[in-house]
Amino acid sequence: MHTLTPISTSTTTRQARPWWRCLLRPAVGGALAGGLLLAAAPAQAVTTSSTGWHPVSGADRVFRADNGISLSYHYYAEGVDWDRPAGAVFFFDGDGTARAEQPSGRFATRMARVAADTNRAFVFLEAPYGTRSWRAGNTRAVTEAVRQFATTNITPTTDAGVLVTGYSGGAEFLSRNLLRGDTHWLPDGSGAAFIGGGGTYGQPVAEATPATEDLALTWVAGDRDGAYATDSGSWSARAATAQAAAAYRDAGYERARRITTAGAHTDYDIPALVADRLAALDR
Repeated sequence: MHTLTPISTSTTTRQARPWWRCLLRPAVGGALAGGLLLAAAPAQAVTTSSTGWHPVSGADRVFRADNGISLSYHYYAEGVDWDRPAGAVFFFDGDGTARAEQPSGRFATRMARVAADTNRAFVFLEAPYGTRSWRAGNTRAVTEAVRQFATTNITPTTDAGVLVTGYSGGAEFLSRNLLRGDTHWLPDGSGAAFIGGGGTYGQPVAEATPATEDLALTWVAGDRDGAYATDSGSWSARAATAQAAAAYRDAGYERARRITTAGAHTDYDIPALVADRLAALDR
């Protein structure tokens, strides 16, 4: 998998219809490296301690929200120094992907290392109801559950800020649900990365306030990621990202921007892009 280099920026706005069938090759499992060991743990509700995130990394954990929604996730904290300013990286994968089923694979290990390099824990959330789709079921209830999960667990460790990032269907969940109506729950110094998707499709975006206008919001689209014919109609990640970035800018988010990279929908080097976004966040 190669590192993508930004080749241009764009503010062109086009309307798009969502494409949700983004099938990827599963991530290839690999040996754990760099001390980022993910110890398997039984599914359990993990509560926040006074020192922040649960200190032990573990796979297949479960957070049970007050509204009854259960969220499965994998948590990586090796290399995070809780005595220093710390934060978190939350990742929402694309519809149809299987990377969450390989919590010790190369993709998750790279993401954990990238997060730890900036003293942040990495949190890999699985799509709800075991569906591999962030559009499944009651998306409003899922949104409430995700927000409760994030705010319950990140509150003691927000000094380094939080990066919320999604790919394809995960990016669409962020732009259409989790962030579109409210961003006040994100701590200062936070941002979001929408990779290969993330449109709003005419839905109103909550107006930015002095507390939220400085959030770093970045949409990333490949120069060949577009013109797909799907069961929902024609869809283009290029068009969706351009439209959404413009909509968020119009709503007052001053750091909303769009980046074009080289490649098609399955070519994104997501860990490299996340590392780049974290570097920008910390500047």
